[in-house]
Amino acid sequence: IQHDGSNSYIVHGGTGNLIIRQNTNDADIIFDCDDGSGGSATYLTLDGGVKRTIFSQHTNTIDNIGIYVGTGLDFGMYHDGTHTYLTNDSVANGHLYIRNATNDADTILQGDDGSGGLAAYLTLDGSAGHTVANKEIHFLDNVLARFGSSNDFAITHNGTNTTFENNTGNLVLSNYADDADVILQSDDGSGGVTAYLTLDG
Repeated sequence: IQHDGSNSYIVHGGTGNLIIRQNTNDADIIFDCDDGSGGSATYLTLDGGVKRTIFSQHTNTIDNIGIYVGTGLDFGMYHDGTHTYLTNDSVANGHLYIRNATNDADTILQGDDGSGGLAAYLTLDGSAGHTVANKEIHFLDNVLARFGSSNDFAITHNGTNTTFENNTGNLVLSNYADDADVILQSDDGSGGVTAYLTLDG
């Protein structure tokens, strides 16, 4: 341990590890530093009472330096200066779960709203028990929207034509609105559309 007139150093060199140990029962190791206002604040606590590490201030990993979780560095997150990545690299072929266990709360996927703010694009509604698409979903050409446990019904557009394909049971078109109709429309030969078949409710 030394001070050079400007800075203090704790230096270990030569052989073995440097171990800092607190043997007092249920006591902590606490790292304090300047709080930016002339005082001091706790930044890091090794909590011996609850057996965990507590970060009391923000942590900042610089570009391309990741935060990894798991004995085999299975899950990582980092920013490369432009993009942010969340990656599950588990060699055990595990799944990546995004989970909200709060009762009746939602999981909300937000993105830019096109006007400098944020908007919800997809909401997993925990109180209603269904998924809400808050913005339109755009399926590219030849990408199917599938329905049914066995992919029984599909909708797709191949760049030229749109196809509705039912592979199990009946295909039922129902309109439950009181006194409303089911209307089949197509091109009217003049650049518009017109009704060709109407089921008049």
